[in-house]
Amino acid sequence: MLNINEVLEKIGLNVQHRTITAKFSNDQLNHQLFLNHLSVCHEINEGLNAELICVATNDLIPLKNLIGCQVAVDVRTDKNQIFRTTGIVTSAELGQSDGALTLYKLTLEDATSLWRYNRNNRIFMNKSIIDIIKIIFQEWQQRSPLFAKSLTLDLSGLKATYDIRPFTMQVDESEYTLITRLLRSEGVCWCIDEAQFIVASHNDSIQAQKLKLIDDSSQFTQLNRQEVRYHRSSGVEVADTITHFTAKRKLQPTTVHIQRWQADYLEQTDWPGSALSNHRHSAYYDNQNLNLEQSWHLTPAWISDLKGEDGATRSSNAQLEKLTLNLARYHDLQAKIFIARGTVRDVQVGYWFEFNGHFEIDQHNTSDKQFLILKKKSFHQNNLPKDFSETIYKLLQINQWDIDVGEEKQGCQLTLVRRHIAVVPEYNPRLHKPAAFPIHARVVGPQGETIYVDEWGRIKLRFLFSRVEDNSHDGGSGSNENDTDSAFVEVLNSWAGEGFGSRFLPRVGELVVVYFFNGDVDRPFVMGRIHEAERSPTKFDIKGTLPDTRRLSGIRSSEIDATGFNQLRFDDTQGQLSAQLQSSYSSSQVNLGQLSHPKETETSQDRGVGFEIRTDDYGAVRGGSGLLLTSYKQAAASGDHMEAEEAKKQLSTNQAHRKSLNDVAKQHETDVIESVEQLKAFAENIQQDIAKFNQAALLLSSPQGIGLSTAADIHLSADADINQVASGSINISTQKNFISHAIEKVSLFAVKQGMRLIAAFGKVDIQAQTGEMDLVADKTMKIISKKKTIEISAAEEIVLNVKGNYIKITEEGIEQGTKGESKVFTSKHSILGPKSIDFTLPQDPFNEMFVLKDPKGLPVAGFAYKIVTGDGKVFRGVSNEKGETIRLSSGYDVTQLEISADDGEEE
Repeated sequence: MLNINEVLEKIGLNVQHRTITAKFSNDQLNHQLFLNHLSVCHEINEGLNAELICVATNDLIPLKNLIGCQVAVDVRTDKNQIFRTTGIVTSAELGQSDGALTLYKLTLEDATSLWRYNRNNRIFMNKSIIDIIKIIFQEWQQRSPLFAKSLTLDLSGLKATYDIRPFTMQVDESEYTLITRLLRSEGVCWCIDEAQFIVASHNDSIQAQKLKLIDDSSQFTQLNRQEVRYHRSSGVEVADTITHFTAKRKLQPTTVHIQRWQADYLEQTDWPGSALSNHRHSAYYDNQNLNLEQSWHLTPAWISDLKGEDGATRSSNAQLEKLTLNLARYHDLQAKIFIARGTVRDVQVGYWFEFNGHFEIDQHNTSDKQFLILKKKSFHQNNLPKDFSETIYKLLQINQWDIDVGEEKQGCQLTLVRRHIAVVPEYNPRLHKPAAFPIHARVVGPQGETIYVDEWGRIKLRFLFSRVEDNSHDGGSGSNENDTDSAFVEVLNSWAGEGFGSRFLPRVGELVVVYFFNGDVDRPFVMGRIHEAERSPTKFDIKGTLPDTRRLSGIRSSEIDATGFNQLRFDDTQGQLSAQLQSSYSSSQVNLGQLSHPKETETSQDRGVGFEIRTDDYGAVRGGSGLLLTSYKQAAASGDHMEAEEAKKQLSTNQAHRKSLNDVAKQHETDVIESVEQLKAFAENIQQDIAKFNQAALLLSSPQGIGLSTAADIHLSADADINQVASGSINISTQKNFISHAIEKVSLFAVKQGMRLIAAFGKVDIQAQTGEMDLVADKTMKIISKKKTIEISAAEEIVLNVKGNYIKITEEGIEQGTKGESKVFTSKHSILGPKSIDFTLPQDPFNEMFVLKDPKGLPVAGFAYKIVTGDGKVFRGVSNEKGETIRLSSGYDVTQLEISADDGEEE
């Protein structure tokens, strides 16, 4: 069976006589398929799409032999040149056959269409949009031979410098969507161009197309033919011309306003304000009066590394200005376009030409006659014998393929704009970004770090979708499981004030849920954390599991690189309602309510009720303005927290008792308690109206008693006085010694039942070492030695006197005197010679003191001193009104003494 080309050559229709031809990279197809009809749609910022209707005598060509095949479609121009358009077959459809001929419909697209079939999730760190495109382009060239031989990247049309973005994310996007949205966001045009669109021969090899990126309209190139003329279709014209030319205006927004949150300035920024269109939209109203504003609230500005170590461009008003300008430019671009129809076959999208011969356009200056081609739609049909054409037409009808097969064999429609109008792609910040939904991520950080944050508390994340094979371009960043996997990401806080609020920083390894500001996948933030699988919910006291402990709530932290914890736990179990603040170190706890042991099940054993503050180590209770410890009940916290009226009443009552006793002491001419008014003053420090202390006092009060108990010592110390008052008795009992010292005096006074000083064993020693001693009794005084002697001795004399009758014993002798009778009752009376008994008086242990004087020689009273002896003994005291210290040595002793101000420090 002859193939289609052999059939056509038999009737004289060889390649040289065909208007359009198709060259396939698979040479077998070149013999099997004949291109009959071609329709092309090619648009800047979109791409190339062509439909080919091919005829074959073989109805068994496998369609998969067509998919992925490169095709060059050649169109013979009015200058007998070959204008070439290339692409890849992305769709093939087998049509009906009449037994002799079969139709095939092929879809031809540029190689960027392959990107539409590839969907991925990945991140790019510290890259400009051009960097990202180059990375993706290079990856495709390495892994797709079809792509590598079908497309190259042309960056010669770029003139601007592009921001380094700290973080860019691809989420469930095709790479076509990702690349084009990045280009749109920066106002960069893309255009598919041929490496050589005029070829010498149909047999020339198929070359890769070019993806041209252009950010300045001056970078668009002029067509080879340079000009295109206008010619009405009613006339005869040999050259290709434009036969219909119309202008189209459409009302557009006249003003663009953009605002966004700028986190590093803590303000909403909208610089440079509203941008007014340069295009005059109406003859009746200027743009200000039309006032058609598009106001955008964009996602927050990106925030790069606070130390500037990531190399990213700092976000600024420059980005707002650029985007505002690009949006305004797009509206201006859409405000007026031109539609041209004609027969021009060798025009290419992304090129400009000069338009001449049109009665209206010719009235403009040269720049207004230059038009850039934004879009081209063209159709071409081969010349075939009538019977062939009719057969193909019938097959088209059978297949219901809507193909225009009118008398015109070729034509085109061009969408044009004047060359001096800035061209930018459409960009809608809402529509051109993928939908964003909450996703999982894992917190990461440098090796050895448990918590890794910056000054703002932002963290680094490992997005779980990021695959190792997608990150080879950047040292694995994105899947390294460390701080290189993302930029710093903000963490949502329940309370974020100026240096205050709540702070629960995510830790390395924790699972978090990430959401996106304004639904923008390039602006993630951590909205919370979740428990899944072995990452169990909080275990208080590291005990129990849900749902058994479901009635517990609160917070438990975990010690860094150790097993300790802190926790705030609320137990809402009925009958065990309690709260606990705990640090596991030394089991330091504050327990409130109905206390119970840590729960592993729904309930646990009770421990008591009320409150408990405990620790295995040191404890301190401190109140700088006052401290109240009381067991007086205040039901349901109905009063002020420092209310101590009961204690004040008790102190006042005892002060009155003390004053009364003091008055009695005065009557008996004994020493009074000089600090009696101190208790009154102390009680007055307790204010009732506002329930506070006027001084930083410590008050212990109880209606049922206060007990102090220790297995060791109790120490009471006061720089002033220690006052003890009791409405009952003060009882002191000790198992060893009772020793009391006073620098000045000791005074005891009993009103009613006398005073007793009894030593059950041992000696009773009462001395007045430097002064006098008075023993006075209102009635009988008895001095009795039950078993031995009574000795009365004196250094000078002893006088016994009863109302003038006396016996005086002196060193010289004994003298007696009486006003009355002297009686001596004796059985025997002897008068012998002189005799005496030697008796040594007790020696004072100390008989010397210091007298402290100022530089003028005046005594210094009330001076706290410290005396250190040569053997290291320390004596402390306060000088009396004469400046005298205590007595601490004897005149016959030779010792070294040092006296100084008492600094309170122990030796």
